[in-house]
Amino acid sequence: MLELLPLPFTHVVGVRVSGKVNHTDIETILAEVENKIASEEYLGVFIELEHFDGFTIRGLLREFKFLAKYINRFTRTAIVGEPRWFNRGTQLITRVFPNIEIEHFTALQKDEALLWVSERDAGTFG
Repeated sequence: MLELLPLPFTHVVGVRVSGKVNHTDIETILAEVENKIASEEYLGVFIELEHFDGFTIRGLLREFKFLAKYINRFTRTAIVGEPRWFNRGTQLITRVFPNIEIEHFTALQKDEALLWVSERDAGTFG
């Protein structure tokens, strides 16, 4: 399940991920990204993982299709949560999309993660 998080930055999409993510969950974040891209050239992504159980096959395929469409519009992705998901997910994403900048933060580093992902001088890939 994906839940959008209200963040004080117009150029950052925030999402809480819990349970198993399916293809309809991806539509939630896709709509938010498309809404923000209408007024922002580049976006950061802030992800909180809570009891994340992975993706369904259709969810994973939809996620990659989503990333392929917008990968050049993301500057940074901050992932707050369990390191095991960060390590697995990062290896997979950076193999397919080597230019994406992803960092892991613990729950105690949530504020640091928000600051890092919101930096506007982050490198862009165009």
